[in-house]
Amino acid sequence: MPGIDFQAVRAAVSMQQVLDLLHFEPTESSGDQRRGPCPVHRSKSGRTRAFSVNIAQHTYQCFKCVSEGNQLDLWANAHRLSLYSAAIDLCERLGLDVPWVHRW
Repeated sequence: MPGIDFQAVRAAVSMQQVLDLLHFEPTESSGDQRRGPCPVHRSKSGRTRAFSVNIAQHTYQCFKCVSEGNQLDLWANAHRLSLYSAAIDLCERLGLDVPWVHRW
């Protein structure tokens, strides 16, 4: 099975694109920082602020379910996928070529 250049996926896909695909609606915004319901553990309250994301740094953290990482981690965790499957799924949804690595 060929590998995936995860760094290339992270460079091609922004945190904002992932948030848009997850239909994330922040309850609070300040500069590049957004807070709101967590798409990983699927917060029920529309007013929760446990989930924090920085658009410019491509990082997120949920203070309730303790999930954290970059945009690819967010997609993988929100959909319960491996990073490999998440990278393929994101590329397909966004119409991007999967950056395959053929080293063997």
